[in-house]
Order: sequence, then C-alpha cells, then structure tokens
Amino acid sequence: MSEARRHKSRAGCQQCKRRRVKCDLAVPGCQQCHRQKLQCPGYQKPLRWVGADMNATSRQPSQAPPSRTPKPSLSTTRTSRSSSGSGSYISGSSLGEPLQDDSSALIHHYFTRVCRIAGCFDSDVSPFRIIPASMMAYSKPVFLLLQASSAAQLSRQSPQMRVKALSLQSEAFSAVRDEIGKLQGFNVSDELMLSSIIAGLTSAWYDVNDIGLSHVFGSQVLLSLWLMSRTERLKYQQTFILGAYIYWFMISSFAAGDPWQSFHYQEALQKTVRNLDMSYDIVDDTDVPEVQRKIYPHPLTGFSNDLCLTIGKVGSLCRLHYNSGGDLREFLEGKAQAIEAELLELKNFPQSNFHDPQDPNTSVEEILSVREAYRCSGLLQLYATFPHLLHQYEHQASPPSLDTPTDPPTSPKPQAEPPLPQKGISPIQHNFLRALSIHILSILATTPSTSGTRVLQGLPVIIAATWLVDPHPSTPEIFQHPLFPIEEPSSPKEPWREKVREGLRAHNENVGLQQVSRVLDIVEEVWRIDDGGGEKCAWMVVVASKGLQTLYG
Repeated sequence: MSEARRHKSRAGCQQCKRRRVKCDLAVPGCQQCHRQKLQCPGYQKPLRWVGADMNATSRQPSQAPPSRTPKPSLSTTRTSRSSSGSGSYISGSSLGEPLQDDSSALIHHYFTRVCRIAGCFDSDVSPFRIIPASMMAYSKPVFLLLQASSAAQLSRQSPQMRVKALSLQSEAFSAVRDEIGKLQGFNVSDELMLSSIIAGLTSAWYDVNDIGLSHVFGSQVLLSLWLMSRTERLKYQQTFILGAYIYWFMISSFAAGDPWQSFHYQEALQKTVRNLDMSYDIVDDTDVPEVQRKIYPHPLTGFSNDLCLTIGKVGSLCRLHYNSGGDLREFLEGKAQAIEAELLELKNFPQSNFHDPQDPNTSVEEILSVREAYRCSGLLQLYATFPHLLHQYEHQASPPSLDTPTDPPTSPKPQAEPPLPQKGISPIQHNFLRALSIHILSILATTPSTSGTRVLQGLPVIIAATWLVDPHPSTPEIFQHPLFPIEEPSSPKEPWREKVREGLRAHNENVGLQQVSRVLDIVEEVWRIDDGGGEKCAWMVVVASKGLQTLYG
C-alpha cells in the first residue's frame, strides 16, 4: 500500500466526500461545489459534545509544558493542519453546545491563514498555534474569538462575513463577561487573560476606528489579578501571554485611553516585569542551567519586553504633551529625559542563546533589525515632541574624532538645574530628525518583503515616514548628536515616500486588514500638510484632529 493510501485525508466538505473528489477547503464554500453550482455544505464533521463542569482540573493541560519530543498534531505541526477541516481535534470539548455549521471552517482559516499574520513568525513552534489549539477545547471565549478573528479577516474580501464576525465577537464578549463573573479571588486563568488580549488586539479588525478602549481599561485589572496569582517562575505559555499584553498596550498607547493614567500604569508594569522570572523556551527548562537556556522570540515583542514598555511610555507621554497645553511642562520634560536615557542604553543588547523561530521567512537577524527600528523610532518621536532634549547637547563640546581614545559613551544624566529649554525645532535639528527618519526606513528596508516581521512594522513606519520632508531651507547642516550620530542622507524625500507607499500597499494586500491602509492614509495626509508649507506638523495631532485613530500593529 502506498504512503498516500496509508495516510488518507479526512478533510473536505460532505459533498466532495460523497463525490470522492479533492476539496480545496475554501471559505465560505469550496470551488468544487461552486463549479458544479451546488451549495457547499461546509466542513463540519458530526461531533458529540460532552457536557462537563469547567473546574480547575480541566485547565491543567494548558499549564503543563509540552514534551521535549512533541508528537505531530494540529497545535505543533503545520503539515497536519488539513485535518482541522473536520474539526476532529476539538472532540471531547466541554463547551456543552453544538458547533455552528461554519465553525470548523473558521477554525481552519485561523490555523491556515490568520496564524501567518498574527505575529512576526509562523512555524510549528509558534505560540499562536500551540496555545490557542490547546485552550479552545475547554475555553468558550478563546474558541469564539478564534472564529471571530477569522471571520473579520475574511470580511475584507467577503463583505458578507462581516455580520458573522460581529455576531461572533458579541458572543465572545458575552462569554468573557460570564467568565469574569465567575472569578473567585485573584484566580484569573490563562484562558481568560489571553481572551482579553485577543479581543483588544483584533478590535480594529472588525472596525478600523475601534481602538479597543473598553478592553484597555478592563485588561489592566485582569492583568494585575493574573500576576498576583503567579508567585512562581512564569511558564512559556504565561510568558507569551504577558508579552502579547505588553505589545498590545504599546500600540494602544499611541491612540487609546487616558495618557496620564496609561503612562503611570506602564511605569509600574515595567518595574514589575523587570522583577519577574520567565521561561522563554517552549519546553520546560527548569532543570537547565540559566546560561544554557534557549530564548525563543516572542511573535509580537521579539526579544525585548522592556523596549516595548519604553516605547509605550513614549506614546503616552507624547499624547499627554499634546493634550496638556503646556500645563505639565516641567514634569513632561523630566520624564522625556529619563525615557531618552532608557532608549540610548537599550542599544547595547546581549545576543545569547537566541533560538531560530523555524520560519523560513523570518530570521533572528530580521527580528533584531526591527527591534533597532523600534528603538530609533522611539527616539525620533521623543525628539520631535520634546526638542529640548536635543538643545542640551548644543552647548557640549564637539565629539572627539575616531582617532582619539575615549571612554565608552554613556547616557546623559539629568542636570540638577537644567537651563530654560528653547522652544521649537531648530533648522539643524529639523535636518537631524529627517536623517533619523531615513535611517529607520533604511533599517526596515533590509528586511525582505516576504519577512514575517512586516506585521510589526506599522508603528515605526508611521513615525519615520511622517518625517520624510525636505531639508530645512535655511541650512543644509545637520545636528550632530554626540551619543547617536546619524549621517546626512543623500537621497531626496520622494524616492523614500514611494518606497513607503509600495511597501504598505503590498502589505495591505497580504494581510487583508484595513488598519494597514489607514496607516497609509495618515502618512499621505501628513505629507499633504507638510508640503503645503509652514511649520512641520505632528502626526499624532493630525490623527486626533481628523479622527484617524486606529491600532498601528
């Protein structure tokens, strides 16, 4: 008997199975049925749902780390995803209600399509595969949110799926509220915490203007309770959940919530995270010496939760600056100087035991390149909003030449009595910020168009691209930052603008989410205003005044 006969696929709609033809598992119906002018019955395989009470014992499988030699399954092996069309991997679920006709098709779409755009890599070790696959059999919110996100992603090409997406989203929210109502003490489960994060991260998938404001507030309470009940070393699953939350809060800080409360919350969270002991290996590494422990990249934060928390503080602080009208000047400028020091220090990044994500489209080097682009974009946003940070260097001595021995540069220390800062951006600082924007885009240009890291580049692209302007007309001179030297770019703005347009349009076609086209709309609007003459506009002000807020990731 041939190998193909021994491993016969059970996937496909019932119509194709009866006709014994290969089914392509397309959504919402297969092409075989479409060609025969038949109504595709979907991919539901009759399942018997076992009603059972959800208790602490039922959650234990999701807490246990995978074996070091995991068997091929839907959750760990992409080549066996075709079985998801039958829904067989969720038999034995304790949700206590039958699946809808298209539930298994949407779950199949999640594992075949959504996983590819959910993070910066997709492989058999992707936590976006492993963790939801193990949770959805007994967590109704997770099960519904996976379907809802799939329907939302499909709705761009199939508008009729929008109603289904919103309906599933509403059901998921109701299920989350039910779970919250059952909470006892600090016992927030991993499933409930992840459900809250998925709901927030995908809020703009259903409506590009939805920045998930209600999720941001509620999740802060949940996360505090969740962390309070984690007294031991965080397992890989919990490290993934925490990283996903940090990324979500970072991108939302540039658009959603009270910036004052958001900034102070992130300061407190950063201190907490720095003191946590976390596992970054997909297998249990408790008995492995610390110097030998592998570090798998996080699909959203890469290798640096700390950097994402710092970038989030940049977003909150800048929004607070634009909203305060100068009332908090001393406080804001002091905090800006402290954040600048953090970002300058984060340049030195120890590269140790980084494990390849096992995705041919994403390498460790690409993930680290995007990390550097984030760090530089944080500095660009900070300097553009608080130019006094650059003024402090203007009275310092010129940096020594490369031939002169010198001690390693250190981050600037806040002065006891700083001089009264100047207002506005000087011409040479204008040219420096323009050069920094091209420097950031040059880093991102080193990642191939097929790289999975493209899904994380929305925020640094919008920060950098909105500074693609002409050099200041009064001088070609560029400000020389003693701790962050940038060469003056020789290329004009237009070629870089066209690269941004092409990149965002291609990415928009790939992911099929309206957020990407919204980023391009924002960039084009800022360019239009800047080209009209006058003072350089701030993209965050333009977004707020034009109602263009969305989640930039």
